[in-house]
Amino acid sequence: MHAATRGGMPKTPRFLLAAATAALFSLVAPAVVHADDAALWAAEGRIRQAMNDEAAAHRLFADAARQNVAAHRDWAAASTLVQRAYRDRAKANKDAKQASADQAAADSYDQLAKDDNARAAADDKFASAENTAAADAKAFADASAAAAQARQAAKSRADQRAMNDLNAAANAQALAEDHATRAQEKVQAAAARRADATDAVAKAQADLNSGNYGSYQAASDQVAKAEADLAKANHDEHDALVDRALARRNYAELSKKVADSYAAVAASEKDAKAAAADKRAAQEASNAANADAARADAASADADSCATQADDYDHARDKFANAAGAAAAAAANKNAAANADMARAYQLRAKAAREHAKASEDAWKAQQKIAESRHARGRALADLYAAY
Repeated sequence: MHAATRGGMPKTPRFLLAAATAALFSLVAPAVVHADDAALWAAEGRIRQAMNDEAAAHRLFADAARQNVAAHRDWAAASTLVQRAYRDRAKANKDAKQASADQAAADSYDQLAKDDNARAAADDKFASAENTAAADAKAFADASAAAAQARQAAKSRADQRAMNDLNAAANAQALAEDHATRAQEKVQAAAARRADATDAVAKAQADLNSGNYGSYQAASDQVAKAEADLAKANHDEHDALVDRALARRNYAELSKKVADSYAAVAASEKDAKAAAADKRAAQEASNAANADAARADAASADADSCATQADDYDHARDKFANAAGAAAAAAANKNAAANADMARAYQLRAKAAREHAKASEDAWKAQQKIAESRHARGRALADLYAAY
C-alpha cells in the first residue's frame, strides 16, 4: 500500500529517497552562484574601457599641468623685465615723486620674484605628480584587464563581498572627482579673470609710457582698477586650489579602499593563475593609491604657494597704483618719464597670463574626462556585481 500525502497524492519509495537526498545536500553542499556570463564579461569590458579612458584623461591633465609650469615661468621672466623697467624709469629722475614711486614699485618685485619662482617650482612638482599618476593609472588599468581575463579563462568569479566594497569605493571616488571638477572649473574661471586684468594693466601701462600725456590720468585710473581685479583673481584662484587639494585628499583615501578591495579579491581567489593576476592588479591599485596621495600633497603645496603669492601681491599692487598715479601727476606738468621697455614687459606678462588661462582650461577639460570615466567605471562595476 502507498502512504497518502496530505494532498492525497501517493509517496513512492523512490520519491522519498530523492527528497531525502535533496534535503541532505541542502545542508552540506555550498551555495553555488550562477552568474550571467555574457553580462559579466560585457561589464568587465566596460570596466576595462573606462579605466583606459581614465588613464588617457590623466595624461591630458598632466600635459596641461606641464603647460601651466611653462606659463608661470614665463610670468616670472616677464616680471623680472617689469622690475628692470621700473628701475630704469626711476633713473631718468625727470620728476622726483615719480622716480621715488617707480623705485618703490621696483623694490616690491624682489619678493614677488621669489614668489613667482616658488609658484613655478610648486607647479613643477604638481605636474610631476600628475605625470606619475597617469602612468600608474595606465598600469593599473592593464593589470585589472589582465586579471579579468585570467578569471575568465579559469571560469572563476571574484569574491562578491570584495566586489561590493570595490563598487562602493569606486562610486565614492566618482563623487570626489566631481568635487575636483568643480574646483578645477573655478581655477579656470579665476585664471581667465586674471588674464583679463593683466591685459588691462598692460594696455594702461602702454598708455602711461606713450608720451601722450592726455591719456595718462585715465590710464592711471585703469591701472588701479585692473590691479585690484588681478589681486582678487589671485585670491579666487587660491580658494579654488584649496578646494582642489581637498578633493584630491578625499580621492586618495578612497583609492586606498579600492586597493584593499582588489587585495580581498586576490585573497579569495582559488585558481592559482587568476590569483596571481589579481595580486598584480592589487599591487598596481596600491601603487595608484600611493600616487594619488602624492597628487594630494602636491595639490596642497600648490595651493600654499598660491596663497603666499596672492598675499604678497596685495602689498605690492598699491605701489604699482602709486607709480601710475605719480606718472599721471608728472604728465600734468609735462614732465613724466616714459620707458618703452616697461610696456613691452607688461605685454609679455599678459601673454604669460593667457598661457596660464589656456592651460587651466585644458586641465578643466581633462578633469571632466577623468570624472566621466570614473562614473562609467562605477556603472560598469554595478553591472558586474548584478551579473553574479
